[in-house]
Amino acid sequence: LLTETEFVRETVPAFSARTVFDQFRDRPEYSSFFYKEATPNPTNPKDLADAFETELFQQFQHQPDLTTLSGYRTIANKRMYYTARPLVMREASCLQCHSTAAVAPKSQLKTYGDKTGFHWQLNDVIAAQTIYVPADEVFEHGWHNMTLIMAIFSAIFAIAVLAINRLLKRNVIQPIKHLTAIARHLSHRSLTPEQLGDFETPTIVKVAQRQDEPGQLARTFQHMAHEVAEREQILSRAVEDRTAQLVERTQEAQQANQAKSQFLANMSHELRTPLNIILGFSQLMARTASLDVTQQGYLNTINRSGEHLLGLINNVLELSKIEAGKITLNETDFDLHGVLDWLESTFQFKAQSKGIQFKVDRAANLPQQIRADESKLRQVLVNLINNAIKFTQAGQVTLRAIVDRANRLQFEVKDTGVGIAPTELKQLFQPFVQTESGRNAEEGTGLGLAIVDQFVHLMGGEITVESQVGVGTTFRFHIQALFVEAVQSRTAIHQPITGLAPGQPNYRILVVDDVPENRQLLVELLIPLGFEVQQANTGEAAIDLCRTWLPHLVWMDIRLPGINGYEATRRIKTMVQPSPIVIALTASVFEQEFDQDQEQTIALRCDDFVRKPFRAETIFEKLAAHLGVRYSHAASPMPEPKIQTPVQTPVQEPIQASLTSADLTVMSAEWIEQLAQAAHRVNAKLILKLLDQIPPEYQHLIERLTWLVNHFRFAEILTLTQPHLSQPESE
Repeated sequence: LLTETEFVRETVPAFSARTVFDQFRDRPEYSSFFYKEATPNPTNPKDLADAFETELFQQFQHQPDLTTLSGYRTIANKRMYYTARPLVMREASCLQCHSTAAVAPKSQLKTYGDKTGFHWQLNDVIAAQTIYVPADEVFEHGWHNMTLIMAIFSAIFAIAVLAINRLLKRNVIQPIKHLTAIARHLSHRSLTPEQLGDFETPTIVKVAQRQDEPGQLARTFQHMAHEVAEREQILSRAVEDRTAQLVERTQEAQQANQAKSQFLANMSHELRTPLNIILGFSQLMARTASLDVTQQGYLNTINRSGEHLLGLINNVLELSKIEAGKITLNETDFDLHGVLDWLESTFQFKAQSKGIQFKVDRAANLPQQIRADESKLRQVLVNLINNAIKFTQAGQVTLRAIVDRANRLQFEVKDTGVGIAPTELKQLFQPFVQTESGRNAEEGTGLGLAIVDQFVHLMGGEITVESQVGVGTTFRFHIQALFVEAVQSRTAIHQPITGLAPGQPNYRILVVDDVPENRQLLVELLIPLGFEVQQANTGEAAIDLCRTWLPHLVWMDIRLPGINGYEATRRIKTMVQPSPIVIALTASVFEQEFDQDQEQTIALRCDDFVRKPFRAETIFEKLAAHLGVRYSHAASPMPEPKIQTPVQTPVQEPIQASLTSADLTVMSAEWIEQLAQAAHRVNAKLILKLLDQIPPEYQHLIERLTWLVNHFRFAEILTLTQPHLSQPESE
């Protein structure tokens, strides 16, 4: 019943029992409480241990260090809490009554008999002193008291809470709620000086005059309101100033961007238009059968130089389109081996001119036909191979094409060049960034690899690079391509065309361009084949010719004075029946229509488009595709003319042209002046004729000058002649 179990120690059991019972004599509510000295050998039969108590007794008997056992048990359907301790024979005097019946008092024998309560020994556990407490009665009495106490406490607490709540509501909550409502209202709008009056109402002022916490809070709110209003004014002025600056800078940026786009569009048109004329007429000349091999080589050089210049221009424009997010995939079915053949023939001469080897390795399972963006794949490979040859002075450059384990097309361009330092690899694909070797070479724009990286990612692939300075570099990339069944070969269109196949109508072709050379190029290309061709230099003239002459197809330049190509096309399609096929010609890659999808292109009424500069084969292909034109071809394809350097004494190994101006003194001043003029005109044939005049005993001079001619070192020849030329008189 107490918080701790209590026993009266070091006394006789009867005294212990009596002491305990005295504590509960006046506690009638505990009627089921009882005390028992449970033992298997009791003096009083009432203390005979039952089975449960015998187990307690045995635990005390077998465990001398055990001092207490407690718990719950059920007796006569009542749950009782028990606590027990061992009763040990400590006093020898007790044996006078409990050793044997012979020495026991007669009164003991008379009361309890001579059968039990004997044979005890000193220090033996003779009983388990056990107190039984009726648990249910105790808990019921406790809950009764607890309920009464809680009821009293709850009543007192409720009265206190009501009193405190009323006090807080009047003195704290109401003022704070008022301040909060004002602050919430002002949080949805700017705080102006005029609105500060909301914090000076009589209620707020009264609270602010108090010295307690609500008063301090009200004064803080008032101070905060003034600070916020002042800062709001400062911030508003700053926002207005910054907004004005931002608007101004945005307008400047837009103007600069428009100027940049306009500049690139104009540059594209102005540069590609003359390139179209140069490349177009060189292609026309190359089709002339009267040219000898040397002249074909010259034309080939012009074409390659023009293509190189076009590539530089395209790099700048492609990067601008990439930055503008206007680059998209244009997937078609094409001959992959044809592209590799073209690359091999294109770069073979450039590699041989540097004394290195270029080869193309193809895996046995490489597909013939694939579906991908041919133009972008071709440009990626051209850029990588061109770089590899440019930075390789000895050894070889290898292009390898395989199908990897993931069934993807993988390409590898490996060279034995100067290599790239590890510190430069991280920035290798950044625009306008060149490696140390690139800067030393003093050529290139630093855009090629940036475009390569963008195009490879656009085609669903990834590019990596491995390099070692002085050993070489390997670029490796893969693309996502669909392998398709081989389609009908189109090589016939690239065979030399001799004219139109018989049995076809007289095709009327209208060429519209404000540049006479552009018109002449198409006229000279089409008339010899048998087409009827008319020209127009304005949109108005084109509309009139379409009404009267009814052409089958119109080559329409986009940039025309007056009515532009778009408007002219719209009117032709509307007014002329049957309307002709209209193919747009443009020298710009920034024209709006070509940055849109096919549906918008059709909406502009153009049936197709061709970018300048174009190849003659492209013109023939478009005519065949839209009009069904059939051509007559030569018996076999015309081989691409090989460049043959016009030399009389071929030199197999490069000879170091270590000449000085003194070496020319063996020849006359007139001869040296003729040599200078020929070098100034880049006339290799004339220089070689002049070399025939050198006496045979000066073979070293002949060989070294021949080497300079073979390697196009005309500037060095001119430098050798300068000291021997007469200087003009100073003014």
